[in-house]
Amino acid sequence: MKRLSRNSLAHKLTRQMIRVQLLTLVLFFGLGVFPTVVAPVIDYLGDAQPLDPRATAAFAHSLVDVEGDQINYVASPDLDALRRDYPNLWFYVRNQSGAWAALGDVPKMYQELEDNLWLLEAVEVRTTDPSYGSLLVRTEQSPVGTVRVMTGGGPTVGVAAIIKKVSGLLALAMVALLGLASAITIPIIVRREMRSLKGAADEAELIDIDARGTRLSTESLPDEVQPLVKAVNDGLARLDDSYAKRERFLADSAHELRTPIAILQTRIEMAEPFPEKGQLLVDAARLASMAGQLLDLQRMDLGSTNFEPTELGDMASNVVGDLAPLAIAAGYELSLNAPDDPVMVQGDSSSLSRALTNIIQNAIAYGGKHGEIIVEVGRDGTIAVSDEGPGIPASERDRVFEPFYRVKPSSHGAGLGLNLVEAIVRRHHGYITIADAPSGGASVIVTLPLLRAAATKKELEPAL
Repeated sequence: MKRLSRNSLAHKLTRQMIRVQLLTLVLFFGLGVFPTVVAPVIDYLGDAQPLDPRATAAFAHSLVDVEGDQINYVASPDLDALRRDYPNLWFYVRNQSGAWAALGDVPKMYQELEDNLWLLEAVEVRTTDPSYGSLLVRTEQSPVGTVRVMTGGGPTVGVAAIIKKVSGLLALAMVALLGLASAITIPIIVRREMRSLKGAADEAELIDIDARGTRLSTESLPDEVQPLVKAVNDGLARLDDSYAKRERFLADSAHELRTPIAILQTRIEMAEPFPEKGQLLVDAARLASMAGQLLDLQRMDLGSTNFEPTELGDMASNVVGDLAPLAIAAGYELSLNAPDDPVMVQGDSSSLSRALTNIIQNAIAYGGKHGEIIVEVGRDGTIAVSDEGPGIPASERDRVFEPFYRVKPSSHGAGLGLNLVEAIVRRHHGYITIADAPSGGASVIVTLPLLRAAATKKELEPAL
């Protein structure tokens, strides 16, 4: 059989339960057995042992009726047996009205109690003089009513009788005490020993795709659980390694795509006018924006991006200025509404610019090839891009952020644009929603946490 180590959960629980049971036994013996059994037994070991109260009950049950001041009795088999075994046995009985009965010779020193016997509810006298013997007075219920029975010279209570009498009660008390102690202490012990498992569970709650490198601590864990935790940690390490490889692949791929996309854009711009030139420029711009966003995501995941104070109005103005020719060529008017006061957020300006570029390009691609595209910066840290196109049904607005999901089949794009935008916004601790535009089209709203609102653009301008 394999020996349990000291750090084993089974070993700890077993040790704790043994301690509880031993402590319970010691307390039970000290507080229960000794005062109720051992001490009385020691007391009864002397020469003057107490009389057995069963004798008074046997005589009381033999009483049959009352005639005047006399109580008649008929000896029962139990009473006859007592008289045969104890020839010096005697009784004296009296009821409340003064009627009495006697059996045997009452010692002279106890005869003085006869007239006042009703006043004595219970008396026990033990003497060492065999000529008098011990005395027992008890109140009993008899066929003639309540009586006081005085007796002597009968059986005494021995050690064996005492143990026999209390052994059943002690057994029940022992079971009840052990059960109570177990019910109270076992949950406490188990909870205490399971605290390390709860700590591991709390650590597991922190595991997240955006917080890689997290490992479960094996310190103070029971031996039985450590192999499982080690296996989980090994699995997390493999996942982190695989994720890192995927990130490197995506970053390298996005970086490699930027050069051919830039060449493609240049060649389209320099080509002679042809019917598809405008649409090709839009598609190439979207490809360049998506490649840039992939690089932004990898940089943020790798922690190589420094978030700095960014003014949303200036950022949106630069993006709108860059995309205005593209929007006009596609048949739109592109305008910007921004407050005079700066709207400051903490973020990466280049990745936020590319996210806004992607949203505007999306409006250019799906806005119906006509009307106005409005970019509006709010003082509450929002940027809304609205068009006059067909809009997005309310039932589809949550799903458009899923990768490769398309509301309608289209030959343009792969359904990654809004997914990348949502990922960048989330890494800036913001969120993105879709609503109906006032003009009837779609309105994509990005909400970012404000850095500070109380400032003017003049404060941010460099001193001349």
